[in-house]
Amino acid sequence: MVLGRHSREDLIGETRNVSSCGIFFVAPDALELGSLLDFKITLSDIGPVRLACKGKLVRVERQDETLVGMAATIDRYEFLRELPH
Repeated sequence: MVLGRHSREDLIGETRNVSSCGIFFVAPDALELGSLLDFKITLSDIGPVRLACKGKLVRVERQDETLVGMAATIDRYEFLRELPH
């Protein structure tokens, strides 16, 4: 998963759980609670299918010394035609 952030560079995270209305992922850096997110995810179990999503960060929790777990809503999404390289 790649998160687009307005004030910093893109953040690469790993999706742990996804549903029709939200996503839980881990990344090395925490984002600010309440941040509006633009992110892309690849659903490899059914595809690959690539989605561009918009949502809001609703939970942040430390997983261990190197990873932060975060939950975000999926408020809007669209299917992308191109596949990752």
